[in-house]
Amino acid sequence: MIFTWLRNRRRKKILAAPMPGHWESILNQNVSQLARLTPPQRSLLYQRVQIFVKEKYWEGCNGFEITEEVKLTIAGQACLITLGFASDCFDRLKTVLVYPETYAAKETLVNSIGVMTEGTSFRLGESWGQGPIILSWESIREGGEIPDDGRNVVIHEFAHYYDAVDHQFDGTPPLNGPEEYERWNEVMTAEYQSLVSQLRHGHETFIDPYGATNPAEFFAVCSEHFFEQPHQMQEYSVDLYETLRMFYRQDPAQAV
Repeated sequence: MIFTWLRNRRRKKILAAPMPGHWESILNQNVSQLARLTPPQRSLLYQRVQIFVKEKYWEGCNGFEITEEVKLTIAGQACLITLGFASDCFDRLKTVLVYPETYAAKETLVNSIGVMTEGTSFRLGESWGQGPIILSWESIREGGEIPDDGRNVVIHEFAHYYDAVDHQFDGTPPLNGPEEYERWNEVMTAEYQSLVSQLRHGHETFIDPYGATNPAEFFAVCSEHFFEQPHQMQEYSVDLYETLRMFYRQDPAQAV
């Protein structure tokens, strides 16, 4: 109770001052998706950006400098996906790490017979449950400048954040009641299996092939398409679009 009171008091103080005018210019330049928002949505996003920027710990990696532009660009893209929720500033997220470009990370893989191998993969971003979110500035900028290509690393990684709120990285974020879980499992499982089947048979797919990696990646990839290509997703699968609309409580197709 005391922590909630202190958080609300801190946020009230943050929002007591208007957002600096030059912040709006940076957001308009680096988060092109803002052009789709209604005035009330834009106002809410500005408030959440102010809170996000102030509350998170920011760290540059490999000599990268965290500037005001970097913070605002990430916060603006991340807060886009929160606008359907009554209150969400990613409270449990404490740290955002930013690399200048694609970065190398060590990983351990286990094959089907249990043999473990270690290697290196090159990444655009990653999310560690309720731990830090790691992003590539090069990809962040591209995601903000191109609003409709279905690729946005910030949306992708923050969808993973939602997925892991219940401490299960399984492609199913917390939902409201058994009916929503039933619909989610029915639609998302069928769509995921359809994507895997399409790729297995060599077909081109609307959903990025990376979504076939596992259900968690499928949810994150579909979230990118939902916010960046809502009309195309509706044409591809009304059920998939409606299921994501139910969760995010937004209807981006109506704003495009």
